[in-house]
Amino acid sequence: MMRLKTDARREDGREKPAKHGLRQRILLLLVLIGFLPVALISKPAYAACPCPAIVAARGAQTIALIRAEQQATRDFITQSFIDFRTWLVDYYFGQLILPALARITEQMSATAMLQMMMVGAFLDAKTQLETQRLYQTLAARAHKDYYPSEGLCTMGSSMKSLASADRNADLTALLLGERSLDRQLANVNANAAFGPKEDREGRVDQFRKTYCDRNDNNRGLAAVCGGTVTQQRRNKDVDFTRTVANPMTLDIDFSNTALTNDEEDVLALMSNLYAHDVFDYITAAKLRDNEGNQQVLMDMRSVAAKRSVAEQSFLAIAGMKSRTASDAAEPYLRAVLEEMGLQPAEAATLLGDNPSYYAQMEILTKRIFQRPEFFVDLYDKPANVARKGVAMQTIAMMQKRDLFKSALRNEAMLSVLLELELIKAQRNVQDEMDRLTDIKQTVP
Repeated sequence: MMRLKTDARREDGREKPAKHGLRQRILLLLVLIGFLPVALISKPAYAACPCPAIVAARGAQTIALIRAEQQATRDFITQSFIDFRTWLVDYYFGQLILPALARITEQMSATAMLQMMMVGAFLDAKTQLETQRLYQTLAARAHKDYYPSEGLCTMGSSMKSLASADRNADLTALLLGERSLDRQLANVNANAAFGPKEDREGRVDQFRKTYCDRNDNNRGLAAVCGGTVTQQRRNKDVDFTRTVANPMTLDIDFSNTALTNDEEDVLALMSNLYAHDVFDYITAAKLRDNEGNQQVLMDMRSVAAKRSVAEQSFLAIAGMKSRTASDAAEPYLRAVLEEMGLQPAEAATLLGDNPSYYAQMEILTKRIFQRPEFFVDLYDKPANVARKGVAMQTIAMMQKRDLFKSALRNEAMLSVLLELELIKAQRNVQDEMDRLTDIKQTVP
């Protein structure tokens, strides 16, 4: 066997690697097994060993057969792998797996797109719902913030005719001042047009018929009073409290020619308070080419100017208490007083018809904040509370403007007082200088 092995190696022409020894041993064993039946059947048993040449020839044939079979097996296996690869690639993969993968890819793509569409629909729905909720929130806030409260409406309604009342107050004060100057300067169609005598006679006659109280002067005026003097108008020509101070609205309207009781009372009070004694009437002949009378006329006008400054506060108060042309705010102002506990008749009497600027400011700056309803209405929406704050600031600004006007009038009166003191000091200095001049002239 070792020899056959060696011969096989030699016949092969090259030495086989040691690692192929096991395979060759197996092949040799197969050959021996193949020859064993033949030897046992066809040939008798010989005591000697077979011829080496025969064994070598048969071994070569066996090896060639084995190699042919092995080559056929290798070719078959190779072709089988080639066929398997072709079947696997062309048929199984190309016709079964690849179309299935394409279809599953298409299905998965469609499913993924459907899922993304559903996710997009959810996102759209989320955005839509958030937008709707935002709109509803803003709408609810708008309904909440833009729903005014009763207290705010009370403030706004009470200001309806305030601007016209303010303008009417300034106009009334201007007309009262014009009337006072006409009286002091002896203008035509005035009671004092011809001097103090006529002015005094007219005022006394008015006193006897309108303001005379029989109980005055220890009932000494009983014989003087004439006509029918009502209790309400007695002494109103000298009573500032009843004539001007107490009433919130005076029936004063100079846009018509009808003379009301309040107008007559205020004018009579003005005549007694300011320029009680008017100047003498100076004719044109006395002024012509007469420097002395001309200087007297200038002094008269200077005094009238100072008096007009002094009576400006009275005129401003009377103007602010004059009735307005509009009664738009009257029902709301009366409602404020009624909420404070006054009866409708009492509220109407206190306010008067067409409440004046003074009456409206009295309600807006004072009375409206004395009601319990005002504090109850503060438990309101923040927007309405802020609006009430702005309304209160507006009212405060108007009140400060009135205070500023009053301060200007006070400054004007202080200026007039200072000018009078300066005139008095100037006259004293001038008199002293005249006295010294006279002394120098008398000394030899």
